[in-house]
Amino acid sequence: MYWKNITLNLKESELKEVADKLMELDILSVTILDKNIPERSNWFDENKTPITLHSDTHKIILLVNEQYPTKKLLDDISNLLELDHVPKYSVKKFKDEDWAEYTQGQFKEIIISEKMRIIPPWHQNNDFKGATITIDPGSGFGIGSHPTTRLCLKWLEEYLPNNDSFLDFGTGSGILSIAAMLLGAKEATGIDIDNRAIKNAKHNSKLNGFDISFYNSHLEISNQSYDTVCANILSNILIDISSDLKHLTNKRLILSGILNDQTDKVISAYSEWIDLRLHSEEEDWVLLEGKLKS
Repeated sequence: MYWKNITLNLKESELKEVADKLMELDILSVTILDKNIPERSNWFDENKTPITLHSDTHKIILLVNEQYPTKKLLDDISNLLELDHVPKYSVKKFKDEDWAEYTQGQFKEIIISEKMRIIPPWHQNNDFKGATITIDPGSGFGIGSHPTTRLCLKWLEEYLPNNDSFLDFGTGSGILSIAAMLLGAKEATGIDIDNRAIKNAKHNSKLNGFDISFYNSHLEISNQSYDTVCANILSNILIDISSDLKHLTNKRLILSGILNDQTDKVISAYSEWIDLRLHSEEEDWVLLEGKLKS
């Protein structure tokens, strides 16, 4: 059986709304991808509202049966979206078995260190002696391939005290919470405003044998504090949530998702209550750490 991906070049469109409408058609799946280079891609939700997936910055790809006439699909799309023209597009065809191989090929074993690796559920090689985290890719950011995630994982592996309580603010796939539990945390909690990410994180938590608590808002845990708090979010959001993290942090704070030239600005935003310092960096990204002022 053959399938085809149809990439649409829409203009002035909010693609989340478009995706919801397009599912009314005979479409198998809708994927929204960032047009930016990976270093500048926006994977993260803003503090209070999800990111905007606009056609200026993102593209939308439809998966349909190869038998679905492209012209009819485009006409249906134009009518459904009330467009006055047929959008520009590109088509890529592939076999069914090629699609499964392609999908799984995008996520293979990721070695973080000699003591830690990330694998997908379909990975078969069990010759690894260290900690193994199983992540099923989904809506949540973080499978271990991005420098910010690797920086956080390496910090946890080396510095997370045993029996710490751990909070992952902006948990995405749940990978950091899962790593914390594997590395000896007494409890881990995750926060994410995207319900799809929370669903993915809960799924990944169970894959690794844990029952980690995930919440949609930090207000649900506003009366709690955690020994170690980690936030792997873009710098502008980190600056906005400084006061929120202050109330949640009991001992130490780890921040990533920060580009080199944003370091001083983030440190300044937190200087009232914690002394942050540059701990490590990879490519253009850095990790900051700090302990509460006495």
